[in-house]
Amino acid sequence: MVEESPEPIEGDHQGFRIRKQHLQAFLLTTAIVLVVLLFASMQMEANDADDIDPIASDGGETRASEGDDPCIDCHEDDIMPGITADWRKSRHAEEDVSCIDCHEGEESDPDTELHNGYWVSPVVSPLDCAECHPDAVEENDRSLHSLGVDYYALLFDGKKLPYLESQIDDGYIMRDGVEMDHAATLRGCQACHGTDMTGETADNWTVWPNNGIGRINPDGSKGSCSACHSRHSFSLKEARSPETCGQCHMGPDHPQIEIYSESKHGNIYAAEGDTWNWEEEDWKAGEDYRAPTCAGCHMSSAPGLDATHDVSSRLSWELEPAISRHTDNTANSLGYPISDGSTWQEKRNRMKTVCEQCHGETWVDNYYEQADLAVDLYNQQYTDAKVIVDALYDDELLTPEAFDELIEFKIYEMWHHEGRRARMGAFMMGPDYTQWHGFYEVFQDRVDIEEMNHTIRAAAAEENGHDDDEDKDDNEVEWIAWTIPLIFLLGFVILAVAVTRK
Repeated sequence: MVEESPEPIEGDHQGFRIRKQHLQAFLLTTAIVLVVLLFASMQMEANDADDIDPIASDGGETRASEGDDPCIDCHEDDIMPGITADWRKSRHAEEDVSCIDCHEGEESDPDTELHNGYWVSPVVSPLDCAECHPDAVEENDRSLHSLGVDYYALLFDGKKLPYLESQIDDGYIMRDGVEMDHAATLRGCQACHGTDMTGETADNWTVWPNNGIGRINPDGSKGSCSACHSRHSFSLKEARSPETCGQCHMGPDHPQIEIYSESKHGNIYAAEGDTWNWEEEDWKAGEDYRAPTCAGCHMSSAPGLDATHDVSSRLSWELEPAISRHTDNTANSLGYPISDGSTWQEKRNRMKTVCEQCHGETWVDNYYEQADLAVDLYNQQYTDAKVIVDALYDDELLTPEAFDELIEFKIYEMWHHEGRRARMGAFMMGPDYTQWHGFYEVFQDRVDIEEMNHTIRAAAAEENGHDDDEDKDDNEVEWIAWTIPLIFLLGFVILAVAVTRK
């Protein structure tokens, strides 16, 4: 006999339905809570930059290769993909140095801004680079490169050429209600010399973007490493290439790249530079390259001589000022102490050490004698011309204002253009720049200055002579005015006496 199951009771059905509903509600609530916690966790991780180790790695793989670098993830596809492509090929990527290592700052920094949860700055300064490259930054800081803004300011004192170039008939061109008294130089001189970003941010378009070698940064440091090591590849080859220096060291006033191109060094570089070992950290003549570039002479190592970022440490002359002087640890135009305390003779010996990697001692010594002679010749020629111009000022035949008479342009170009070409050409194996772009034009300037001096003085003499003639004419008129009445009076007296005697 089969036992039948009892019929379910109506109350049991209802209890089961209630328990089932409670279970579903519990599971749904739990799922919602987990989802909320997951999103909250992701948001906290994205917003809290301090909780992220930007150079963390796992088994030698970089964060970027793992795909968990927030900067790379965001910028790689749509937002400036070029910089991430450069970075991936760089030494920084190899060493797992990521974007945030260079760009991250503190909220209190003057130039930082909140960007997707990170306090970052687009202005990477030498102080940032010094975290990994302290020696290079210290060396650059004592070089002439770091004084780029100071040299610009020396000319920009309210009456010199950069200021005057920016003038228009009504004063200055206006932007946002402000007179732009440096409009001509913002993308000119300052592009290489640098801007003063003290207390400024990247939002101020009058100081940023700028990549000048002497830029004064918001953190107070001087310089821009990326002026030579362009971001974001930071290539040694690029920094050592003469074209990099030629970005600024070119043109009529400092044509080092043109001089280099016509030199024997430049000739060899052009012929076979593509076969050199550019990426070797300790770059050696004869092993990695056959003839020096700018960096090879001024920065790279030689036997007994360390590599340096102090580009002034081997310079025995300052060839830029109106009168060249031996360096002797001073930026002569500014009066600033520079370099490492060595004399000009010590600096010259360092450069001779570089030269003697390929040239004999006698060759090097004699070359310096020839180049020194060229500097001495120029110095005397300029001094003689300056005496002529100074005498015109002393005699008040020139106005006190700068650059309002042609002779002032001529004496300026004599040292700032032609004189520099002659001196630099002599030291850098540029015969055409020494001769025809240099001393020939210096000589022509001297003749022009003498002729202008004669013209100015003749005009002044003529004007003075005209004034004398006018005075003479006035005296004659006055004499005639008195003489005629006297003659009539004398005649009357004579006539009266004659009548009386009769």
